[in-house]
Amino acid sequence: MRIMYFIILFFLSTTSANAQSGKINGNVINGSSGQSLLNATLTIVEKSKTVFTDQNGNFSFNSLPAGTYSLKCTYTGHIDKIIEGIVVIEKENTFISISLQEKKAGAVIVTAKINARLETSAATLIAQKNSANVSDAISAEAIKKTPDRSTSDVIKRVSGASIQDDRFAVIRGLNDRYNAAFINGAPLPSTESDRKAFAFDIFPSSILDNLVIYKTATPDKSGEFAGGIIDITTKSTLPKKFTSLSYGVSYNNLITGNTRYYSEIKGKMDWLGIDDGTRALPIGMPSTKEIKALSAENKGEAAKLFENYGWGIKDGTTKPNTNFQISKGFNIRNKEADFMGVLFSVTYNRNYTFNEGDRSSFDANLDTPSNPIVVQRAKYKDSIYNDEVVLAGLGNFSFKINNRNNISWKNNLSINTDNKFIKRIGPPDYSDEPTSFTKQKVRWFTYNQIYSSQLIGEHQIGSKKTKINWLAAYSSVNREIPNLARTAYSGNYPDLESVSASTASGSGNINQFAGHGTMFFANSKEDIKSGKIDVTQPFTFLKNTQNFIKIGGGYQKRARNFDSRLLGFTTNENSQASFDNSLKVLSDDQIFLPQHLGKLQNGKGGWALDDGTLPNSNYTASSTTTHFYAMSDQRFFKKYRLIYGVRMEKFTQKLNTIKNLADTVNLNTVKTDFLPSLNLVYSLTPKMNIRLSYSETVNRPEFREIADFIFFEYVTNLSYSGREDLKRTKINNYDFRYEFYPGKAQLFSVSAFYKKFSDPIEVVQLPNTTGQTTYINSASANVYGIETEFRILLSSLFGIKNENSITSKFTLSGNAAFTKSTIKDPKVDNIPASQLITDRPLLGQSPYILNGSLGYSNDKIGLSSTLSLNRVGDRIFIAGTFNTADIYEKARTVIDFQLAKFLLKNSIELMFNVRDILARNLDFYFDFDKTKSYSNKDRFFSSTRAPRNFSFSATLKL
Repeated sequence: MRIMYFIILFFLSTTSANAQSGKINGNVINGSSGQSLLNATLTIVEKSKTVFTDQNGNFSFNSLPAGTYSLKCTYTGHIDKIIEGIVVIEKENTFISISLQEKKAGAVIVTAKINARLETSAATLIAQKNSANVSDAISAEAIKKTPDRSTSDVIKRVSGASIQDDRFAVIRGLNDRYNAAFINGAPLPSTESDRKAFAFDIFPSSILDNLVIYKTATPDKSGEFAGGIIDITTKSTLPKKFTSLSYGVSYNNLITGNTRYYSEIKGKMDWLGIDDGTRALPIGMPSTKEIKALSAENKGEAAKLFENYGWGIKDGTTKPNTNFQISKGFNIRNKEADFMGVLFSVTYNRNYTFNEGDRSSFDANLDTPSNPIVVQRAKYKDSIYNDEVVLAGLGNFSFKINNRNNISWKNNLSINTDNKFIKRIGPPDYSDEPTSFTKQKVRWFTYNQIYSSQLIGEHQIGSKKTKINWLAAYSSVNREIPNLARTAYSGNYPDLESVSASTASGSGNINQFAGHGTMFFANSKEDIKSGKIDVTQPFTFLKNTQNFIKIGGGYQKRARNFDSRLLGFTTNENSQASFDNSLKVLSDDQIFLPQHLGKLQNGKGGWALDDGTLPNSNYTASSTTTHFYAMSDQRFFKKYRLIYGVRMEKFTQKLNTIKNLADTVNLNTVKTDFLPSLNLVYSLTPKMNIRLSYSETVNRPEFREIADFIFFEYVTNLSYSGREDLKRTKINNYDFRYEFYPGKAQLFSVSAFYKKFSDPIEVVQLPNTTGQTTYINSASANVYGIETEFRILLSSLFGIKNENSITSKFTLSGNAAFTKSTIKDPKVDNIPASQLITDRPLLGQSPYILNGSLGYSNDKIGLSSTLSLNRVGDRIFIAGTFNTADIYEKARTVIDFQLAKFLLKNSIELMFNVRDILARNLDFYFDFDKTKSYSNKDRFFSSTRAPRNFSFSATLKL
């Protein structure tokens, strides 16, 4: 905590009192196109003070005495406008967004006058309406009105989006592998060593400025997606000095105040989410080859390298969850103009969770799906304790050189750690040996660190207003499992205490699935270096000046190095000494004590160390993507807008590993794709759009999916292996959308889409196996669906025009997506087509997603509240084969509530949240009767209790 106190002291010590004056800043856009206007003239009527907008349409008036002002805005070829009633408060910033309409030839021009609040609302809607893509977004203000703690929580509020495993995005029913993740316009690497996915729970929601999901393609955006491009924009510099402190606690009804269990091995920096090396391989550890060549006696000596490693289990009372954030922003001005802006933020969250439930496996004869014959095999009770730490730092700098040139540097470092203890007990074969059981304990520490940095330039040159934007970015992900340690005992009911270690004897037989005292170490490091440049040139077409040609190119280089190792204890026995079997009945905290390793004092053999690392356990991989594009954005016949062009992507992928324990694999794949896209926007009225879109996109295999490495996931009890012959997926996308912006921040839209896949990539459970999965290409797939979204004031719904009525304080919003998909001809080597399920949806595709919320906001009394609902339909978690069946995630409804109160002129904010009020079980089931929904003929793969979380936080703004 001394570190935390130092950080707080540093931030507070650099906080200076603001002058007793206020500020007006904002932006100016073209009312028809939404484009920013450079060199628009703004004058404060009462003071005759004038400034000009920069290339992004931004302006600022500094050091204004408190009061009410009028602001006149003029721009060549546009109707002048006077904004009235702009209130400036001491120490506060007042933001105003202005839209100007173009003059019509021959028309009588009258200066428009409008209220400031109405003007800002109208301009915000114009920016949404003029997007080139079909997209959905959520702002920082909207995020604040929900109990969302991480970015993954935020995503599920967006139309057509949901979250799987609490961290992976599903867009339009397409799972994580079909979506792309970007931060501030730069690509993010996969955070997972075993799937193509980005874990969005790494980023706390507090660092977000906005989050946009692009659902249709334009040539200036990546062509590698099918569901959506998720673009995270972190908070940038703010227009005034500030320091913000926030602290909160939360109560989890399943674990807070109750006993939790955890591994006795702990590092001094666990509280920061950092392993200090306590769990790492001991210094001087021989290589895999060296250990396998050792004699039995020397393997016993090698075991002593782990004499300081603790296997015991501790317990204690669970403390409340905590979260803390401190942020600071300030500007440096030059000649009364903003020159440099700085924003720092540090976020710390620590959450204790507990999940308890059942986990099962079955043998099944599904020749007659309406009457399946099912035999219970494994029948376990799972208890999963997790200590999760999120530590994130943000540092953003922006430099406004002049009105035409801006440079910014954005940095984010996020650390996310799961420290799990898993306890599993039950019969591995309930039908044949119902009295036999195993007791397993897993100590699983996972460390994720992601660093991203972007240097961004925005320039406007020449009299023709040519815009040049460039970006240079670097991202790195370091994912470590410093030691996944597992013990397993076997025994017989009803005596749960009379157990013995399930051990390997002699040399070897160490694997991830069985044995006692196994230790798995893994490290995945990946870097992405990228750069791009975009040039935008306005031009006149059919007397309309709001047309643009845009060209650009870029390069991306990815490199990953994955290493893993599996070690474990075996019985140390040879012709001179037999193993002391009394060791097998010792408890976890006693069994591997130093005196039990190697040769014992009684002359018998103790535990020896062996190495179960397979040759295919490591791989190196890299890829490069070069892109060029050209596009045009044209407006014609007043109501039509056409955005069209083509993007070229050349992709090279390399991987070096071992296959089948001996064969060297050196993959070198080169593919060039030309990806056309067309977006047509028809403006029915100034408030209504109809959009039509067509595009071609791709989806490429991830490094992990083409590597022959096998990883056993202890929570799900499933193993995953890759295939080197995976092909890229090509997708044809068709979209239609109607959108209506009635005003006052209200919205209604409805969309329809269709996607045709060639060679889609999926995860399939292999037949005649217990939980073994692999990646495959199916021949094709089709996805089609509809989405709808609305946001409306209750006053508008009931036809009440009084803006001061109680109904004007309530906003009702919601979105829904209904999707259907079909897969055709999945193919797995050496498996007859008759054994594969062909009549099923795509992996992770939900038939429906529902979101709704009712919000109340009263700025006058500083009170707001939101009640929100989320429901996702049944979706495939793992695709099955004829006699293993698909594993589905069962639909569940989540209801959240938030209440916030501002005090002392908004300098203090108090917030109370309840997450998952219903707390329905998290259920996964085998769809044995193939109805794609749960029935009494199906069986649960797992059923886990879900917690309710109650939290309270306080934020102080200085």
